[in-house]
Amino acid sequence: MTPCTTPPSSQFELSLAHQGMFSVADAAGLQMTCREGSLWITLDNDTRDIVLSAGQSFLTTQHRRAIIYAMGPSSLRLELAPTGQAARQPCQAGQARRPRMLLALQPA
Repeated sequence: MTPCTTPPSSQFELSLAHQGMFSVADAAGLQMTCREGSLWITLDNDTRDIVLSAGQSFLTTQHRRAIIYAMGPSSLRLELAPTGQAARQPCQAGQARRPRMLLALQPA
């Protein structure tokens, strides 16, 4: 039996100044949570505008770039969304490891 270990962190938190922007190259499976302030999120080739207030989250399964824009001083958390059985039973022997979240900081 494999001992249960703590998985590597799958969260990233950051603060954005008013009109600050952050780009995520592939937002699929990434939960974006507004912790403070207001955020505007747009996905490449998607007609929707997503606006989040403090406490609200957005998750997409689409493999598209996301641009996150701070409508005022804001903070957010980016986190890999739980997936299927791995989220409910994280300590089973022989279970495949979840991918690590890689975020490349780039100009939006």
